[in-house]
Amino acid sequence: MSDVNISGAVRKTSGHVVHLVGRITDDVFGFLGPLSVTLAERGIAQTVILVDEPRHRHLLPHFHPTVRLVLCPADEGVMRRAAKALDALRAAVSAQPTAAIHLHGVVPSLIGAYAARIRRWPQRLYFSPHGSRSLGPFKPLGALALWLLRPMSGPRRQRAIANSTFEARLLERITREPVHVVESPVEDVFFETPLHPARRPLLVTGSRKPNADAAAMFAQLAVLLNEESLNLSCNWFGTADADSRARLAAANVAVYDAVDAGERASRLASGWIYVALGGDFGFPALLAEAMTIGLPCVVWNTPYHRDVIEHGKTGLICSSQEELLTCVAELIDSPDERIRLGAAARAEASRRFDGAKFRDSMVAAYRVSDSARAHGNSAGQISHWPQSQ
Repeated sequence: MSDVNISGAVRKTSGHVVHLVGRITDDVFGFLGPLSVTLAERGIAQTVILVDEPRHRHLLPHFHPTVRLVLCPADEGVMRRAAKALDALRAAVSAQPTAAIHLHGVVPSLIGAYAARIRRWPQRLYFSPHGSRSLGPFKPLGALALWLLRPMSGPRRQRAIANSTFEARLLERITREPVHVVESPVEDVFFETPLHPARRPLLVTGSRKPNADAAAMFAQLAVLLNEESLNLSCNWFGTADADSRARLAAANVAVYDAVDAGERASRLASGWIYVALGGDFGFPALLAEAMTIGLPCVVWNTPYHRDVIEHGKTGLICSSQEELLTCVAELIDSPDERIRLGAAARAEASRRFDGAKFRDSMVAAYRVSDSARAHGNSAGQISHWPQSQ
């Protein structure tokens, strides 16, 4: 197996947790990246098994430097990828004494729960859905994953850790067990960046994954507001497919990839209003960043947005295009209301989304002790699985 050290040094760590991920999207990394830091700082070694996709490789250097990454090839069929992920999981668990296995997403949960049942592994299993559309009692894939996990459920064997209250409620109805909620943290740069609003009205929004519906809604909103002669600008941050980019361009919406957190914070800080539209599943990370900056937020009525925004206090929730248009127009005309909602949003973000709150919540969910100690020194490496193709 070819190993590449990504930290420049390997330190002896204690304990071992294996994370089985699948695709490491921005949303998954927003939870797993800080989790890797939290565990590493407590002397716990970690192996992260994930699919090696070029579009997500920019995330790999941002794991804690003691984490060992095992990369499974992406250019194969689903079954072959699953088989190699299963082999990698077995090898990681047997390589050194392993305390826990954390399964991130529904497909990794299928693989991990299957392996744990067949091999009668004694390790504690953790499951985090990360906004999977497969989650739910009537979705076959999610139902199968939860069925595999339920026979091993109990305070000592299996635990669900959701990063939104909505997902926790859904899981509790299915598993009939308490579910820990650990919301993804917002990076420090968003707490440190002051607002510097543009000279004329600027609406901002975006998505971390292709979201054609949200792009279409935002383009329509931009056209309708400009028909009201409000002389505003609109920016989209993040991912957009070719058709969405064309639609946004036609509505004079500027599109920025804004992969770097510092750039995203600076661009958000120049906005007047953040608009969160529907279509995305999972913790609304971009909305949390906008709240942290102190932007007033107008959001579409979804379960994930309702978990974060309290209507009239920390933002405005809308259920129709007409409500959305009215709320945005009224906020543009009311600087005092923008300041009030922005300050309330920032206070709520400080209470819920800072790194210290995440670490405390994660340690409680894992039941990790600061004095936890075990063995192993395989940290700080990337391996390509398997050794040879």
